[in-house]
Amino acid sequence: MKSKNALYEAKEFKNLKEIMQDAIRKYSSHTAFIIKNKEKKEKYTYISYEQFGLEINALGSSLIKRGLKNKRIAIISPNRYEWVVSYFATVNGTGIVIPLDKGLPNDEIESLLQRSHADAVIFDQKYQEIMKQIQETNTSEIKQFICMDENQDFTCMQELIQEGKTLLEEGYEEFTKAEINEEEMSIILFTSGTTSLSKAVMLSHRNIASNIYALSMAEKVYDTDVNLAFLPFHHTFGSTALFFFLSKRSYECIL
Repeated sequence: MKSKNALYEAKEFKNLKEIMQDAIRKYSSHTAFIIKNKEKKEKYTYISYEQFGLEINALGSSLIKRGLKNKRIAIISPNRYEWVVSYFATVNGTGIVIPLDKGLPNDEIESLLQRSHADAVIFDQKYQEIMKQIQETNTSEIKQFICMDENQDFTCMQELIQEGKTLLEEGYEEFTKAEINEEEMSIILFTSGTTSLSKAVMLSHRNIASNIYALSMAEKVYDTDVNLAFLPFHHTFGSTALFFFLSKRSYECIL
């Protein structure tokens, strides 16, 4: 619908799960992500909306099966496809997501994991040493450490995705059928803490979904547009822009 002050017609959704399900259903065969490869023979990897949706459902199913339903899951990494999958696999039916600043020093990472009472953390391999330290000293409530990359010391995210695909094939629906309360706290963001300790900000699905609706009424996006992921995904504006472009079938390019 088009409100009185809107420049463009837009469909309003109540939560992020509805937004992503709608995009994946409408654009299933189209490209959602273009990823530049640094070490592979192929220069770019193209990921379709269908694959994106399947991997969200698979990882979410595996996380629930491993006991993380209604738990708090932190994510820390540079901008990458696995960050986006982890975010939606958490917030769209598993539990509360905690995006952490990729540039934090080790002591601050440990502090925020403690203060947020995170039950699990999904991380890029560049953080494996601090994760080993946290695991060994047992200074947090984290019970599950999940690395986005192949790793001998931690559970690998791809293993969970494969595990989840098997669950889905067997008819497991705990994640896919999960209902979302768009008014409840589903996201914990930490401020930059420029003058004192960073503060936790509690956000709901409705907070982000309403921003995407407002953007949709103010900005016209074409399916030939390419969004270059420059802002860090852990920033509210960076992630909201990411979700907005994905909802419009605009390629997300991650370099």
